[in-house]
Amino acid sequence: MPHIIYVHGFNSSEFSFKSQQIKARLEALGKSEQFSCPRLPWQPHKAVILLEQKIEELLALKQTVALIGSSLGGFYSAYLSAKYDLKAVLVNPAVEAPTLLRDYLGIQTNPYTFEQYELAEEHMWELEALDRPVCAAKNLWLMLQEEDEVLNYRAALERFPEVARLTCEPGGDHSFIDFERFIDDILRFVGFKVDL
Repeated sequence: MPHIIYVHGFNSSEFSFKSQQIKARLEALGKSEQFSCPRLPWQPHKAVILLEQKIEELLALKQTVALIGSSLGGFYSAYLSAKYDLKAVLVNPAVEAPTLLRDYLGIQTNPYTFEQYELAEEHMWELEALDRPVCAAKNLWLMLQEEDEVLNYRAALERFPEVARLTCEPGGDHSFIDFERFIDDILRFVGFKVDL
């Protein structure tokens, strides 16, 4: 049975809506200890180090690890999936993060934690160091909604032309509307036995 790490997005936190939905479902299944959603530092390099430490701790305990990443968390999850050969569900992933986040350079305030910080060009270089991982198609489920107002969904299709499972829906938005429809299937994809 895997341990799921939910990797939240840019200016999000462990209280992101999708992470709370997954956490609640695992609690209902009596599997709450198989879930974590660490609060990530805003600096990409530090965020990835934190995630790598968590993954390596779990692997050292002979745990299987799976990732669910949304937006920038999907960008990080793809890199980590490639590095550690992990199953990963990428939800509206920010595959062009080093380019996209240049629009946010300057002072930021996280709406969840109210932390203020300054996003700088050096952080784009940190993202570039994580870009274009070579992921095993068998490990990936790519989830996209075409009316994502933040990202161009076609970029993810081009970046990951072969995946184990693809969900690409018309409409929707960057949050992935009605995500909860897929939670049990996601749990099955990463290795849980979920009764119908």
